[in-house]
Amino acid sequence: MKKLNGKGLIYTWVIMIIMFTSIIFFSGCGKKKEDKVVRIGVTISNPEDRFIEYMKSGMDKYAENLGPAIEVEYLDAKMDVSKQIEHVKYFVEKEMDAIVVLIVDQKTTSEMTKLALKAKIPLVYANNFPEEFKDKEIPKGIHILRYNGKKAGELQMEYLAERLNGKGNVAILMGALGNIGSYERTEGVEEIAGKYPGINIVKKESARWLAPLASSVVEEWLNTGVEFDAIAANNDEMAIGAIRVLEKYGKAEEVIVVGVDGTPEGVAELKSGKLAATVLQSSYGQGKDSLDAAFKAAKGEAVPSEIWMPVQLLTLKNYQEVLKRLDSKSPPLPLLYNKENGVEKPSINIV
Repeated sequence: MKKLNGKGLIYTWVIMIIMFTSIIFFSGCGKKKEDKVVRIGVTISNPEDRFIEYMKSGMDKYAENLGPAIEVEYLDAKMDVSKQIEHVKYFVEKEMDAIVVLIVDQKTTSEMTKLALKAKIPLVYANNFPEEFKDKEIPKGIHILRYNGKKAGELQMEYLAERLNGKGNVAILMGALGNIGSYERTEGVEEIAGKYPGINIVKKESARWLAPLASSVVEEWLNTGVEFDAIAANNDEMAIGAIRVLEKYGKAEEVIVVGVDGTPEGVAELKSGKLAATVLQSSYGQGKDSLDAAFKAAKGEAVPSEIWMPVQLLTLKNYQEVLKRLDSKSPPLPLLYNKENGVEKPSINIV
């Protein structure tokens, strides 16, 4: 056996190092994309909005189920358009794998869209529909989680028309005027009401989705002598605010109140008989599905440009059955809705 001299040993070691490095390199290249931790930035419009709270809860549970495969960073836009744009710039600079935007104002998304498209980062819009895409094709890389707001309003008014036997005065509590959901739901109510000659829309006013403001609006109606037999609120929070004032004035039994969202608080009021009906559009499900869309898009999987969420009327007669079968892929839902001693409010931890 021939012994290697000094140069031969050095040559042998060099070859071994090259081979070892090559093995590491090619094994690294062979790793699947899905093994990479997916980093997602989420800018939240208003975490004080109860519906947004439950969307955040859905996101949290989705991320918890994925474990180390996903990292999510939340930022609070505090209903400030400029802050939300800065959040998207920040996520782009951090080279996030995907971005989720719970829109502050649907009229001001174009700059965020441009930032994401330029950086080639998938962007998911949720809880509002960007006006820039009205009657326009949604570009590749942009995904919108949406629901039929007009249908929600139609379901409300169809229910009220039946309860009122086609005759009566209806007042509408609108959400924020910068939110397309407010207009769509109101349009649905008005369109169905227009089919009944005996039904009149006597008031229509914004309470910006908030229960306290809704209480103030309804109290003013009562004090100024407005006569109404029913209230169609654009969301459950405003419906609950209306109920509290009607109770204060001893009119809770006289006025039929309906809401939208099917939040746990709304369902609790429904169960007690104070809220006549609500239109379910799962807040928890929207949160989960928006993060799911971002996660899949970041991994290069096919994600539709528009993801439609279902809506369904909930009443005292059907709410238990509906909620039992709702969103079978998300076991936490029954925990949110079936609290016997009140409703569990999810914790919010946002920068």
